[in-house]
Amino acid sequence: MTCVFHITLRPILFLMKCMGIIDISYTMESTGVLVENINSTFPAFLEISRMIVLLICTYIYLSQYDPEFYVLQIINILKFWNVIIAARLYNFWIIKFINGIIEFDQKIAPLSSHLLIPQRSWKKIKWDMIIISLFAYFIGFKIVQLYFIPLKAISIEFLVHHILFNIPFLMDYVVVISLCFFLQNIYVRFQTVNDLWKCLPADLVPVSNQWTHIEIVLLMENTRLLHAELCDLLKMFSLGYGPMLLGFFIFSFINMLISVYIVLNFGALFNKNSITSVFKKILVMLIYVQCVTFSMSIITFVSFINEKRLEMVSYLRLYRISNLHLDIKRQIKMFMNQISVCDSDQISAFGFFNINLNLVTSVLVLLISGTTTLIQMKDHPIILKLNNDTYSFFKN
Repeated sequence: MTCVFHITLRPILFLMKCMGIIDISYTMESTGVLVENINSTFPAFLEISRMIVLLICTYIYLSQYDPEFYVLQIINILKFWNVIIAARLYNFWIIKFINGIIEFDQKIAPLSSHLLIPQRSWKKIKWDMIIISLFAYFIGFKIVQLYFIPLKAISIEFLVHHILFNIPFLMDYVVVISLCFFLQNIYVRFQTVNDLWKCLPADLVPVSNQWTHIEIVLLMENTRLLHAELCDLLKMFSLGYGPMLLGFFIFSFINMLISVYIVLNFGALFNKNSITSVFKKILVMLIYVQCVTFSMSIITFVSFINEKRLEMVSYLRLYRISNLHLDIKRQIKMFMNQISVCDSDQISAFGFFNINLNLVTSVLVLLISGTTTLIQMKDHPIILKLNNDTYSFFKN
């Protein structure tokens, strides 16, 4: 499992380093552990150079619309830099989380190999296909977008605008790929821990020539400790990715709200009898669908983790504790107490809200109420300015 993880992790780390989500100075050792390279100044030089390039790109994007800044322009910049700043402020927890998975795999490897637990991690080729497919869609979307939008000339400003700061955002793809990759790996490890428990004999009773009392107690204790370590990894994930998740969901909601509002409020722009107008409307709806798909992918993976994390409770409740040996009874009680404590530690967006299926309903209600409010306030000076800025922004 460790080998599969750190081999598959390499392209993910490459994307994260390119976009400034993770420090370039951290390199992967042969074991897969990330270690900061303090013996050379070259990584520090690359780190500074990357930040300078991103700052220059931001300045180029801002200078396109001088002397006026549009609301959408400010939102795009905040969305881009929110991910970078949040990731760099909590870079320590992201690195600790990744190394924690490697350490966990080293502990569980002897047990899973001895008990012949099946390998459940997705192979590298599967993740490669997902990454290639998403970026092929991204490139195809950009090409079609440019084909239907008349261009005066291709310049550096134009490339910076359309690659980094124009919907669909390149940063969204990198964030969603890395989030789903780590979430899927946590899910697989909870599933492996559940598989370890299934290897125990029925009713936790020793079986001649197969299971002794000591072996049952030791496997129960190891499974309990591994489950606790996975719960700690969830905490590290929330600490490292929590601020990023908060910004991602907030700005995704804003993009969805604006996309719906543009279609409803600027419908006249799309109702012309031309292929270009029809395709512009399709592009706006595709952006909305993409935001929904990315958000639902993260929520779905988290819900799978919560389901597997609590699956152990159903196993523990099947036993009649009164009929068990004292040592086994103690392990079950400790496990139940541990799960009840860990139940409150869910993946959250920096503590503001938990990531689960209930979030879908909340976002849907906010989206409907937000769109209704914007339409009702169409004559308000702030909304009128938003309309004018949006129209000027798309016109330019």
